[in-house]
Amino acid sequence: MESGVNSKDGFDAYCLYLAISNHFHTDSYNFFQYNGKVSASIHSYLKRNDKYHFAKLARQYNNVDELKDFYIANLSKEKIFSRRLLEQECEENYKNFKKRKQKLTYLINEEMRMLFDKYQDLDVVLGIKNGQHSNLLREYLGGNISQETMIACDKIFNIFSDYDNMISEKIIWPMKGKTLRKLEPFIELEHTKIRTLLLGLWKEPTS
Repeated sequence: MESGVNSKDGFDAYCLYLAISNHFHTDSYNFFQYNGKVSASIHSYLKRNDKYHFAKLARQYNNVDELKDFYIANLSKEKIFSRRLLEQECEENYKNFKKRKQKLTYLINEEMRMLFDKYQDLDVVLGIKNGQHSNLLREYLGGNISQETMIACDKIFNIFSDYDNMISEKIIWPMKGKTLRKLEPFIELEHTKIRTLLLGLWKEPTS
């Protein structure tokens, strides 16, 4: 038997995978409400064909916070089965997620500054017209701004509920909005600093 396959580390990596995957891809499970706990046994884990994959992930990301971020970076995008988690694409997703996390306030400020330079008016960026996607959402869907900036905008300007009510199409935004809401509690924003930066940039009243 390969060393580490029946270790607690491999099993813990499997349980964390289940918890993060269930959080993003089921309606009944919330990672924070359940404190990351899942119903799984090491006995059932050892019967899985993919136990080697989780043992390898446990060795590769031996810090639980790193492994959690790795799962979030990938499982927030789509439902990914264990074999694919070992592919280079998933490692790149994690590296990009980590880079954004390390300079989060700077990233959000720079992306909002880009939007300011392009659109000049906050209502033009955030607003919904005739049931169509906002310019902010179009920029996000086009890959020009990050999910973190979308979340920051909702935190500061409370836009997601308006988008739910005002956007006509019922496929793209509902799907993206659901993912962003599930991602939001994992994103640690410097709320006061970001609010000051954004409201200063757009010269919006603070009341």
